[in-house]
Amino acid sequence: MNDFLYPDAENMPAGPFDETDFNAPTELAEFGSIAFVPNPRVNVRAEIEEGTGRMVALSFDYKDSSLQVQAFASPKGESLWEEVLNDIIVNLESQGVTLERHAGPFGTEIQVQMPIGTDALKPVRMFGFSGDRWLLRGVISGPAVTELESKTELENVFRGIVVSRGEVPLPPRELLPLTLPEGAIVPKAN
Repeated sequence: MNDFLYPDAENMPAGPFDETDFNAPTELAEFGSIAFVPNPRVNVRAEIEEGTGRMVALSFDYKDSSLQVQAFASPKGESLWEEVLNDIIVNLESQGVTLERHAGPFGTEIQVQMPIGTDALKPVRMFGFSGDRWLLRGVISGPAVTELESKTELENVFRGIVVSRGEVPLPPRELLPLTLPEGAIVPKAN
């Protein structure tokens, strides 16, 4: 039985991982810079940028909740999360959004109520994890912001992610490239 598919909280490794980490999981679904252990309970969607057709994020859907992840370039030996988080906070506060900043399982994070879909306010949680020359950002929306079972499921997806930074020089905060795996089903545009 794979610990990432059916996690035992006491034995859960401290991920996300760099592809060079000895403890990184294997048997991964690879989407370019982001790879993860497939979980039959969680659906995966590629987020495509309108106009360019570029894949910019992966979303993991569990019940009525989602975890969106993006990987960004970061300088060697530096953590960008606090700087990025402060920029997000300034942006949200300038829009009149009320937020709470607190310590979470991956470090400092924020929780906000944001209009999603039908403009109804929904809880959103934003957090990040810095690796070797990369930053992985996670955004959870829906009941998993507070509901323990869904929260645990999506946090474990985040913990099981393996980031492949690559050797191409990129400026800090540049999105790391994502690609669809061979044989992936691409939905037709409407």
